Amino acid sequence: MHTLIASDIDGTLIPEETTVIPESVFEQVRAAHEKGFLFVAASGRQYSSLRTLFAPVADKMAFLAENGSGLYYQDRLICCDAFEPEVAMEIAQFVQNTPNCEFLADGEEEICVIPKSQQLLHQLVDVQKLQVRVVKHWEELPRNIMKIAVWCTDDAAQHDAAFRAAFCDRAFVAVSGHSWIDFSKSNKGNGVRAVCRQFGIPMERTFAFGDNWNDVTMLDAVAHPYIMQSAQPALREKYPQTCASVPEEMKKILQIYAKGVAF
Repeated sequence: MHTLIASDIDGTLIPEETTVIPESVFEQVRAAHEKGFLFVAASGRQYSSLRTLFAPVADKMAFLAENGSGLYYQDRLICCDAFEPEVAMEIAQFVQNTPNCEFLADGEEEICVIPKSQQLLHQLVDVQKLQVRVVKHWEELPRNIMKIAVWCTDDAAQHDAAFRAAFCDRAFVAVSGHSWIDFSKSNKGNGVRAVCRQFGIPMERTFAFGDNWNDVTMLDAVAHPYIMQSAQPALREKYPQTCASVPEEMKKILQIYAKGVAF
């Protein structure tokens, strides 16, 4: 594989908190694979959720789950970066003491929640169709936590500064949607670099698509970053190359490659 194409999922490939990948995406993933491109789904979602989303083409791509903390290929975890247990517990306690915020932790094989209300369970189970384990005590959290997510019932941006001030020295903290703030030990930029090292892909042959602040490290890492037209104005100013449809842009990239034109 000679070229990497990485894409965020929620807000980029599909609307936030939806669960269906368009067939046009699968078509371009297959076409990219046939031409020696490696397509990578880079998301804050857990691997099991991502693999279900991309089931028709899961064997033809790689996955950066948990905002880059876990790299999966051919159904194997190649590398991961997990939180120290004491840091995860401190974040959990901080979230529990913050109004309008709910805590969930992504381990290697499960999502654990400490719900303050049934509203969180409705959001995860009924809306996002996730399987979760409810825990009552910090000690029940999984050992290898690769991502912590905070669901904000008001607006994630209102809580971003407080969480950053408390934990920016021990975690990557980023708003990942209107209602979500993500904590991770790694980030999508580091994840993309890890993919390139694993597969011997030069960084000058890398593309990425994103729409939010948790995509910035990935967009800054690649040679060809694309920001979605639906992104905030500050992000559109930062990245001049905009995108309305990831599969359409992928199709253009593959057509350019077929003509032998250098990227």
